[in-house]
Amino acid sequence: MKRKLHLAATLLLLFALLLPLAACGGKGGGEATEPVNAGETEVLTEPQETTSAPGDDLTEPGDGAEPTTLAGEENSSTAPGESETSAEAVKVPSAPAEVLAAYTEVMNRAKKDAKSMRKLDYQILDKDQMNFEVDVINTPGFLDWLNDNLMTTKEKGMQQEVYTAGTSDMYGQLPVTNTPVGCMVKDPGAFSRATARQLPGGNIELTLVMKPEDNPEPAQHGATTAPSHTGEMFNPLSKTGVDDLIYKARFFITTKLEFSLRYYDCKSVLVYDPATMQAVSLRQDYYVKINVANGRVLFINAKGTGVLEAATVCDQFKY
Repeated sequence: MKRKLHLAATLLLLFALLLPLAACGGKGGGEATEPVNAGETEVLTEPQETTSAPGDDLTEPGDGAEPTTLAGEENSSTAPGESETSAEAVKVPSAPAEVLAAYTEVMNRAKKDAKSMRKLDYQILDKDQMNFEVDVINTPGFLDWLNDNLMTTKEKGMQQEVYTAGTSDMYGQLPVTNTPVGCMVKDPGAFSRATARQLPGGNIELTLVMKPEDNPEPAQHGATTAPSHTGEMFNPLSKTGVDDLIYKARFFITTKLEFSLRYYDCKSVLVYDPATMQAVSLRQDYYVKINVANGRVLFINAKGTGVLEAATVCDQFKY
C-alpha cells in the first residue's frame, strides 16, 4: 500500500501541474457528442425572454448556462458598458470569419485599453470520469479530498481578494495570458462552432468552440502566435514543460511516466458592446482528458484516464 501511495503522489503531481495553466472547455466529462459544422453560425436578433443580462450570476461550467458575472454584484437590466443602441441598428456577425474577427477585435482592445476587471478561475477533477488502475485513487473519499485540497472550487476562488476585488493586469491575467493580444487564431476552421446573437439591450454574445486537440502547446510569453490553435485562444498546459519537470525529478519521483493531454470542447463565450467594441464579460470553460499510458514508481505500474473540468470568468471590465 505504501508503494501505491508513492505512485498516487506521482499522479497527483501531474494533476497539480495542470491546474494553473490548463484552459479549455465544453460540456460534460466526455468528448463532444455532435460537433457543429465549422461553417454554421447561429444569429439571434430577437431579445431573449429574460430579465437579466449575461454576467448576472456565476454558474458552474458545463451546466448549459451562459457567461456570467461574479457573485456580490447587484443585477441590473443593462449590463456594464451596454449601449442603448436599438436591436435593428446593430450588425450581428454572421459568418464564422466575422464571428472570429469580432472576437479578436474585442479581446485585443481589452488587452490594450482595459484598466481593470474581475477574474475567477476554478476547477475540479470529475469523479465519474476517473479511471486509474491504482487502489488509492479509487478509495472512497480520496477524490473528494483531492478536490478540497488541491483544486480551487468556485466558492474558494470567490473568497480570494484577487478575484473579488479585481485585477489591472490585462497582460498577465486576461486570456491569452502573458501576451499582448487576446486572440491569435486566424483560421475559422479551427472551430466546431462559431455563433453570434444579440442580447436584450443591444450587447452581442459570441460563442466559439475549439476543435479537439492533443497536447496543444501554449503561446510563449510576449508572443503574438502560438504553436497550436488551442494555445492561440486559451492557456493550455505545456506537455513539453511537464515532461521536462518529470525528467528532472525522475530519480526520486518516477522512473517512467507516459501521458497525453487531450483538450476538447474548449469554449469561449464573449459578451461585448457593439457601439464601443468593449468587453462586458468573458467565460472560458475547458475540459482536459488526462491519459496515463504507463507510469512506474518503485516498480509499481499504473495507467488510466481522468478528466479535469475548469472555468475562467472575467467581468466588470473598466476602460
